[in-house]
Amino acid sequence: MVDSKRMQINERLTDVIRGRTIELVSKEEGMVTILFDDHSRLEIKTTGGPGANFLGEGRIEMVEEDGDSLTLFGEEDRAATLRLAIPGSSVIVKAQNGEVEYSG
Repeated sequence: MVDSKRMQINERLTDVIRGRTIELVSKEEGMVTILFDDHSRLEIKTTGGPGANFLGEGRIEMVEEDGDSLTLFGEEDRAATLRLAIPGSSVIVKAQNGEVEYSG
């Protein structure tokens, strides 16, 4: 489990996606895409192979970031940690219409 005491809450990203419900997680080499039930999507450029989805289909509660590590926290103490390809520019949230809601 990740020691959340050493990580920083990514308040901007948390504010954008908190409460959204995960509908589908797509994992490919170098990319994880999370589709939410409102048809918005979170795209994360990663290094290494795809990891396991420990979030299930619950809601996102918080996002923490430390260097190249991004941890998504969901309901029932579920969490998934991903290694960012380029810290600070590997995460995009797009609304259903394709409008960028967050980039960082």
